[in-house]
This record gives sequence, C-alpha cells and structure tokens, in this order.
Amino acid sequence: MRASARAQREERDARIINALAAGATVRQAADMHGVSKSTAHRALDNAKGVLPEAQHARDLMLARFQMYRTKLFPLLRTDPVKAVPRLLEVDNTEARMRGFFEPGQQNGTAEVAGMLDMLIHGMEAEHGGQR
Repeated sequence: MRASARAQREERDARIINALAAGATVRQAADMHGVSKSTAHRALDNAKGVLPEAQHARDLMLARFQMYRTKLFPLLRTDPVKAVPRLLEVDNTEARMRGFFEPGQQNGTAEVAGMLDMLIHGMEAEHGGQR
C-alpha cells in the first residue's frame, strides 16, 4: 500500500509540474489538483532537485530580468511613460516566477511595489544617484 501511495503522489506531482509548465500559477495548479499551495510548491521544489537544468534556466531568467532593468533604467529619465510600464512588467514577471504574485488573488502587490522601489533605488545608487 505504501508503494501505491508513493506512486499516486508522484503521478499527482507530475500533473502539477505539467500544469505549471503550461503556464498555471502555483495557486491554479494546486486548485486544479485539489491540493494546498504548499503541496504544489513542494512538488515544484522536488522537481527542481531532480532537474538540475531547471536551476540553470532559472538563473538565466534572473540574469535576463536584471539585463532588462539595466537597459530600461536610463529610459526613466528620457521617457518615463514608456519605461515605467515596462519595468513593472519585468518585475511582475519575475515576481510570478518566484511565486510572489498571483494576479487573481490580489497577492503580491506589496512585494512587486517593494521590488520596484528596490530596483529604482539600487539603479540610482549604481548610476551615481541620477534621477
């Protein structure tokens, strides 16, 4: 019976990972499979442990987010109307990737605002306090 329960859990976790890979948020994947959000996170963490390339891909994505910010920050001075929405989009995408933000739940707004604040202050410091 124990092996059967393990097999069922592994099958469920695989379905959760497939839902996440298809673009579902952690909350959506959890709801689809009748589990808690922490169970869905655990399935994702377990998959990351098995797939080392997943961490490499995550690191590459994070590096891209930083590159996008570096390219967009100078636009804040010349064209803030275009730059701010693009920076927010980068922050929202990163926040979703990290599991901070689920648009349907109204969660993560403070985290995204905090990330943007850190971004602006960090980039200002990096560029000599330019505004």
